Amino acid sequence: MIELELPEPDGKSVTVGPHSIHYIDMGSGRPTVFLHGGGPGCNGWTDFGTVAETFAQNRRVILMDMLQYGHSSKEPFVAPRWSYHAKIIAQALDAIGIENADFVCNSIGGSAALALAAERPDLVGTLVLTGSEPVAEGAVPLTPELGHAGITAWPNYYADEGPTKAKLLDIMAQLEWTGAENIPSWTFDLRWELSCQADLIALGADWSAGGGRGIPQDLSHHLPLVTARTLFLWGDRDAFLTADYALSLTRKVEGSSLYVMANGPHHMEEERPAEYAAVVSAFLDN
Repeated sequence: MIELELPEPDGKSVTVGPHSIHYIDMGSGRPTVFLHGGGPGCNGWTDFGTVAETFAQNRRVILMDMLQYGHSSKEPFVAPRWSYHAKIIAQALDAIGIENADFVCNSIGGSAALALAAERPDLVGTLVLTGSEPVAEGAVPLTPELGHAGITAWPNYYADEGPTKAKLLDIMAQLEWTGAENIPSWTFDLRWELSCQADLIALGADWSAGGGRGIPQDLSHHLPLVTARTLFLWGDRDAFLTADYALSLTRKVEGSSLYVMANGPHHMEEERPAEYAAVVSAFLDN
């Protein structure tokens, strides 16, 4: 790993129904909401801390911990997964006082943002999404072996003896970065801490309809309703989904674009921060 420290700033919380949603608020300018991915221990800072200061130079950066992640509360819910997350994000933004924002998202954060863009278009300006799987059609992993590793990552992590650092390192190195040597130590340490929270362990790792993490939801009917300018920013070494899948999404979201980063992993915002920030900034500011 790369020995590096990047302490997580103090955040704030808003109450949304029975939930508490945590966020970090940095910079000033156009509100830009960053939504993290779905790996064990992921939150706004673990996924976007590396680039947060860059974007905060001319934007108001909101790093939001989605429900059941990071420092947000972990109540179970039974409702269509991405629509429910979108509703909670919308209500959190209403509570913060943000009427419209751009969104920069990784993985599950992108699926939630697409649901939001379809259901609350008034809230969404421009969208940038990386490694998201909003629809099942054409969803092909980089290799069958990595596809199996991705599907079983969560249940295996919390199974048997429960979370271990060795399991977390394997998930991050195999599925999210291009190797353990490229992972910053601060990211790993915070991911480990957040993945071991008692309320998260109590929630469990069941992603089926009855597991409390929402009913699995395909957004095929949502995508044609998205009118926000949208960029699918993909790494050609994304373990979960090939760039061909991202290209298929551009055919479902009218007017959207695709940028493929050579040797880009699932978490390119952390492993390739300078190139990632340059591409995203150019799209947002155009």
